[in-house]
Amino acid sequence: MGFYKDSKAANQGVPYHNELPISLKDATCDVASDYKKKKHVFKLRVADGNEYLFQAKDEEEMSTWIQAILNTADRADVQGSNPGTPASGRAQTLPAAVTLSSESSPGKREKDKEKDKEKRFSLFSKKKQ
Repeated sequence: MGFYKDSKAANQGVPYHNELPISLKDATCDVASDYKKKKHVFKLRVADGNEYLFQAKDEEEMSTWIQAILNTADRADVQGSNPGTPASGRAQTLPAAVTLSSESSPGKREKDKEKDKEKRFSLFSKKKQ
């Protein structure tokens, strides 16, 4: 499984932060029920012990991701002899709305969050002073 900034980078084969693709052979994937900071977060644990957290936009998208990863992991276990090639013979892309999430990721500054909140909940814009 590889990570790309956007579809253009994926088409050019330029991985996000030059990270090598990870093998889904012997990987596990399930809902990160112990992760409370964000909703719709699932966890991918790969054979080398690394763990990745992903956030989906809703429950349905999260289930789609988990099922796709588990199906791919199952095929990787069966395929085994050629781990560098996707089991289907070609790259697969899931919805772009899913974002990589981690506790150390920089988030929006508090000021920006407040401005966004004002935009959502205010019928009238505030007067600038």
